[in-house]
Amino acid sequence: MLITDLDPTSRRIVGLVLRNGPISRVGISRATGLSSGSLTRLTAPLIAAGTLVEGDPEKTEVGRPQRPLQVADAAGLFAGVKIIEGELHAVLTGLAGQIHATAIRAVDTTQPEATVDAIVELVRQVATGAELTAVGVTLGAAVDPAGSIGSANLLGWGEVDLTSLLTQGIGLPCFAANDVGALALAEHWFGHGRGADDFAVVTIGAGIGAGAVVADELLVGHQGTAALLGAAWARDGRPFCEVLSTDALLRAGSEAAGRPLTPAELPTEPAAATVLDSAAGTLGELVALATLAWGPERILLTGDGIGVLAGRLELVREATAGRLVPDLPQPELVLQELDFLAWAQGAAAMAIQRCLTAG
Repeated sequence: MLITDLDPTSRRIVGLVLRNGPISRVGISRATGLSSGSLTRLTAPLIAAGTLVEGDPEKTEVGRPQRPLQVADAAGLFAGVKIIEGELHAVLTGLAGQIHATAIRAVDTTQPEATVDAIVELVRQVATGAELTAVGVTLGAAVDPAGSIGSANLLGWGEVDLTSLLTQGIGLPCFAANDVGALALAEHWFGHGRGADDFAVVTIGAGIGAGAVVADELLVGHQGTAALLGAAWARDGRPFCEVLSTDALLRAGSEAAGRPLTPAELPTEPAAATVLDSAAGTLGELVALATLAWGPERILLTGDGIGVLAGRLELVREATAGRLVPDLPQPELVLQELDFLAWAQGAAAMAIQRCLTAG
């Protein structure tokens, strides 16, 4: 049984268990408002079909021991692809987000049509003949809920209906989304944000990105423009993307050192220490902006460029505190560099979410 074949209420239950499982039937009833009788009627076929599985009985203060429910990873297969300049990163996951296969391919990403052709081949490779439920693809661009892109500056693309191209090429339900938003979704469900109803991700790399989950829901915004904080201004009047991107930090560090620096040299170059200290303060301003906008309990700082600031988390915290409203609690900050396969898992998670919430 594919999750796309389920009725909306059953899909809602599966989604709740996916985000919160293992969870008791009492917990599901409280979260959904369904009576115990209705819940039993709805979960029985999900268990019989192998979509949900029961755990070992757990003692309760009152009544019989409860057998918590969780989602069976084998109940669906999803491919996720992350597009970066010159490369595709792909994963195959189950319904519970476990990664079963990965693939990376160097491709020419200058044209959307050629990129889609390469994605079709890579999805077939990573699936190895298995029946997929859906495919998710993400990239650094504003992507509207229908999967259309106004422009993808990092790839040099103009307007393109990416979802339609993918669906035509793959022949399965396909979904496109902003990469940081999808990463925030995956981390909220399976990673650093699990258990936090309000969670945000801030990324440093070729550009500056952000994604937010508020009240357990991923923010998308009109035409997919929610959380584009990289274009906001730092205290010195420059956009955050012009201060914190990998290229910007390399230029500033190289100027301070009097010689060209490689990304590997930047964190250990003594002459660049002041540059990185200042960048940590600017990142703190961005964290404060995210905190004031969304009120997250936890913020993950990541991206392929975050490693240069790995030893400066306390400076980030100090700068964040200096820009917040007095007595406003600071969010928990987690700094962790994630590879692009984790971003591809975000694309798969986004495909899972779209299947669970489809009208």
